[in-house]
Amino acid sequence: MNIYDFDKTIYRNDCCYKFYFYLIKQKPKLFWHIFKVGYWGFLKIIRIVPLKKFKEKLFSIVKYFPDIKNTVKKFWDNEIININEWYFDKREKDDVICSASPRFILDEIVKRINIDATLICSEIDEKTGLYLDGFENCKGEQKVVYLKQHNYTFFNEGYSDSNSDIPMLKMCKKRYRVTKGKISEFEKKYFEK
Repeated sequence: MNIYDFDKTIYRNDCCYKFYFYLIKQKPKLFWHIFKVGYWGFLKIIRIVPLKKFKEKLFSIVKYFPDIKNTVKKFWDNEIININEWYFDKREKDDVICSASPRFILDEIVKRINIDATLICSEIDEKTGLYLDGFENCKGEQKVVYLKQHNYTFFNEGYSDSNSDIPMLKMCKKRYRVTKGKISEFEKKYFEK
């Protein structure tokens, strides 16, 4: 059983931002929303607001898209070419994909690339952009919390682009870093006791 981060690991880009700008392109009148997100992004950078609050402001744009499911499908029609080819060679039915990106964006693509994979991710309302009650951003240590809630404690291999996934990768026998689509062994220094 293997575990994968999604953004910049299986997928070459960050689907949150890519999808956000795709929405702006669909409705250029929403260009003003970028300034709102920029303001909240600045507050996040200077640590006045947490990442979770920033992401809610980012995804508040979904309120202007009544048929978000169809919009997501069209987005992935264009973006599926940015799934790293190596994943198709490695995928197994018991794969776990664990991501900070929201389910309403990821469900569609995970079904396309591995219908049997388990998806654990951020739970954000597709109509409001708000996190569902009781859910946190699925990143860092929170990934481990959610994995354990789903009774996952050990993986043979783990793949990620980011040091923020070190807690998750500590659950793996072998750890791999993905950099611009290329796989290498994750630096051992992060896992030494």
